[in-house]
Amino acid sequence: MYTDSKILKSLFYIQLFSSFLVVVGHFTASVLYFNDPFWVVALNQISRYGTVLLTIATGYLTAYSFEAKSPSFREFFTGKLLYIFLPYLVSGILYHYLLKKDMPHTFQDFANIFMGKTGDHLYFVFMICQYYVFAFFFRKWITKQNILYVIWILLAVQYVYINYLHKGWLGLSTRHMLPSWIFTLYMGHLLYWYREAILSFLRNNRSILMLVTGIATAAAMFFVVSSKLYVAVHLSFVFATLLSFLVLMVFFLELVDHLRLKFRKGLTYFIFLFHSAFLILFKDFLFEQYGEVAWVFQNTWYSLVYLGLILGCSCLLALMLVYLVKGLERVGKMLGKGRRERLQ
Repeated sequence: MYTDSKILKSLFYIQLFSSFLVVVGHFTASVLYFNDPFWVVALNQISRYGTVLLTIATGYLTAYSFEAKSPSFREFFTGKLLYIFLPYLVSGILYHYLLKKDMPHTFQDFANIFMGKTGDHLYFVFMICQYYVFAFFFRKWITKQNILYVIWILLAVQYVYINYLHKGWLGLSTRHMLPSWIFTLYMGHLLYWYREAILSFLRNNRSILMLVTGIATAAAMFFVVSSKLYVAVHLSFVFATLLSFLVLMVFFLELVDHLRLKFRKGLTYFIFLFHSAFLILFKDFLFEQYGEVAWVFQNTWYSLVYLGLILGCSCLLALMLVYLVKGLERVGKMLGKGRRERLQ
């Protein structure tokens, strides 16, 4: 029997894996500028799964939060402010400084930071912030009782918005806007609400599980060899990633009792948020020392060591931020408790 505790642990491992894919994606994008051996191209194509896996996991965990915790407006958004939005703003300021060698000081600078335009990957957090607002206010309208019908409407919304409606308002890409991801996010809700039926079916029908695994693997191979670049929001890519999500979910559920890595709130998000800073810093350092970086990316072993350093530094900084934000959360709770006691 798969308990909710085990499922949440498996989701943590999926998020870690997804964060790794995102880092690999941005790393291989740098390598492709100098060199494009098959392994780099393959990793770059596969890495695009990372963002979609994170999106589905976000929807799942949000649905879990609404049902298991029934948070009030203040409880829900206070947590998002501390763990999501404030680190997002800090990262936006950091990327502005790293890329422009100057602190933001104009209205346009701060507008770009707010809208996730100072880092190539920050569009995702800008979109997720829109989702949290939408999901909270529509939590009583989109429910388990109607999701099997509503999901088709959301599928149509995502398709129509991407292909016909988006016009690049405010200089924002399609990926910045919630309608481009809304079906993907609510597939996470659907998976949460029907987790018992879905997981029991896959567990009791191993032949179906093997078929799903085969299709997911074939789809990944297709994306690798395809000359077309599949963007994460496009529905063909979303459906392929959904199958991979189910396979990974079952895979980690089988291993969760043997994996000892402790869940740490915010860890995968902070890896996602700040890893690009190390890509920029390391690249700038190599330019200062050697004048160019092509010699690193043209050697497979140097490239892998470089990637390992990016991952290691990103994980170390993320762990430090986990402890920092957790400490701030404890201080906030203590201050709130003291204030309530004084009022009594």
